[in-house]
Amino acid sequence: MPRNRATHIGKIALRILKLALPLAFLGICGALLWSKVAAMDHAAIWSTLLQMNFWVCIAAACATWVSLRAVGQYDAIWHEILRTGVPAHRAAASGTTAVAISQSLGFGAITASLARLRLLPQLTLWQITQLSAAISITFMTCWALYALIATWWLGTYSGLSPTWVVSIACASVALLAAAIFGKDRLGGTLTLRHIGRLMGWTMGDIFFATLALYVLIPADAGVGFATVLAAFIIALGAGLMSNSPGGAGAFDLTIITLLNGQEELVAALIAFRLIYYVIPALIAAISLAWPTKSAVNCGTGPALWTLTHQTGDLLHIAGRNWFIGKLPFFHCSIGAQQSSPGQAFDLCALRRAAKRRGKCGVLYNCSPRLAATAARAGWFVRRIAMEAIIRPQEWTTHGPKKQRLRRKLRNAEAAGVSIVEQNPSEPIDDLQKIARDWAIQQGGEMGFSMGRFSPELIREQRTFRITINAQTYGFVTFCTSPDDWHLDLIRYRGNLPDGAIHMAIAAAIEAAATEGVQVISLASVPDPEHTPALWAARKSGLMQFKRSFVPIWVPRYHAAPNRLMFWLSGFAIAIAIHRPLQNLPWKMLQLIKKGALELKSLSRREKRLFKQNGSPERS
Repeated sequence: MPRNRATHIGKIALRILKLALPLAFLGICGALLWSKVAAMDHAAIWSTLLQMNFWVCIAAACATWVSLRAVGQYDAIWHEILRTGVPAHRAAASGTTAVAISQSLGFGAITASLARLRLLPQLTLWQITQLSAAISITFMTCWALYALIATWWLGTYSGLSPTWVVSIACASVALLAAAIFGKDRLGGTLTLRHIGRLMGWTMGDIFFATLALYVLIPADAGVGFATVLAAFIIALGAGLMSNSPGGAGAFDLTIITLLNGQEELVAALIAFRLIYYVIPALIAAISLAWPTKSAVNCGTGPALWTLTHQTGDLLHIAGRNWFIGKLPFFHCSIGAQQSSPGQAFDLCALRRAAKRRGKCGVLYNCSPRLAATAARAGWFVRRIAMEAIIRPQEWTTHGPKKQRLRRKLRNAEAAGVSIVEQNPSEPIDDLQKIARDWAIQQGGEMGFSMGRFSPELIREQRTFRITINAQTYGFVTFCTSPDDWHLDLIRYRGNLPDGAIHMAIAAAIEAAATEGVQVISLASVPDPEHTPALWAARKSGLMQFKRSFVPIWVPRYHAAPNRLMFWLSGFAIAIAIHRPLQNLPWKMLQLIKKGALELKSLSRREKRLFKQNGSPERS
């Protein structure tokens, strides 16, 4: 009991210390700053301030705007890394507003988190906290690298004391070490490309913030821009570590000390405080008070969008959501987009969003309406696939065109096949084993626009087990939304009876009809009229399988800004779908485990059944 009490008292003392240290630091720096300013000519300070040119202030305001826009890109990058689903432009705007508020109020990470929570209500408190921590840590890390260069410059060209040089360098190295050891706690995957962008935007922020101060310093002060830049970098770090409002005290004291500032520099600092801190904070406060527009609910989109966390991201661009697949060099929209009457597709906005990420915007498997818009915009468009659409409310197994389907269903029924829908609370260990065996048999799973087996995703989907005598031999899954379902996975063992998969699909259609679902997609197949004959022949079994359900065939298109980008993006998409490197271990297991010995062990009838059911496995 006494030990618990001591621990509790220690925690309280630590919290008090965390609050007291910034205040104490502010008091010490404020006292030292006042001792320097008190010895100056106050009348000269005010005279310099009042005589400041109006256009100089406008130039400083423009540099301030660019600086805050640059630091706002930090949020856009980290939203992309953490995959929050917030559009890049909105993330950058929220970051700019949060920084404008936090740099004036102090306690940067806390006040910035509160501002982001207000601006992005669709995110959880944990997401906001993780985001703010990641931004703060990476910004300080980038600052530390530039601080080392600034320290070298000041020590070499400005005669900075060796004691100060060593102290600042040690502080920078300590920050770098802390960031390196703590990078695993940031969440997401920080690539070299992300690091390069973060370093670039940090330099942009610091450069234009320094420019805002430099243009306010009178020309007769005799201070070069490079020296001001180096001093600003060191002062910025001192202000951030002090956690005081606007770095008050620490920032100004460091600038005046490093630049041997007199009355002209103090006047410039006062004007800089007004332009860079006070005015942006007031504007940001107004935007915080303005009603926040709620984010679009991603759950209202097509069923295929439930695969975004596995194969891409859901981005809000030009008033609509886009399913953007993970693809190097290309910003690729997947699938048919939601269309509202009278609402046009803004391809220019899509291209701008792609350029912000250093990529080329392309469309894959898009709808005829979107393809027509792209063609009118001068894009190279080509039909590549046909999507099989079922309307459950109108669909039946009757009619002469479904004779093949009825025969398949009879075969499955004669083999004792029954379809049982998976309860989300039931264990899925047997499904995992079936999926693993299937992956070995097929040499891996496809990706990009096609789902892969995931226990977390399976629990959110509608899953239909294929059972014989209460033993599961396979399953099919559907992505779902209130209005439509989308066929995702078909997984089974090699000895599955003929017609079993047809029975599972038919059972899913009946379940969807009962629940009032309007559309079921059986996914796409290559269009034989617009696809190379060799590729179309390989997928003829898949086409025959889906044709047995007599679906409505809807054309799907691939579009790119020009012919070269069309073929390059097509090649990149093919690589992303077939995943040759990721599937290499499965291919090796396939050669070992699924070779001639296993095929020889099957009877002729089993070989025939295996061949008959080998067609729909890639849907």
